[in-house]
Amino acid sequence: MSPKLVGLADAAKMLGVSVFTVRRLADAGKIRAVHVGARRLIALTEIEQIMLHGAGNPRPRGAGT
Repeated sequence: MSPKLVGLADAAKMLGVSVFTVRRLADAGKIRAVHVGARRLIALTEIEQIMLHGAGNPRPRGAGT
């Protein structure tokens, strides 16, 4: 089953931060985003992890979902 994906604006609303902040988190590797065409999408599981544990340190690539 594929994870549900949301755009940066929806992710920002869910986290209570700006779109710019979500973009910075993705650029820093603190939240994983996938590119679909010109859009960046974030899995709801990523948002849930940040809500539970904060952005903290970047996860190593390939570390759990």
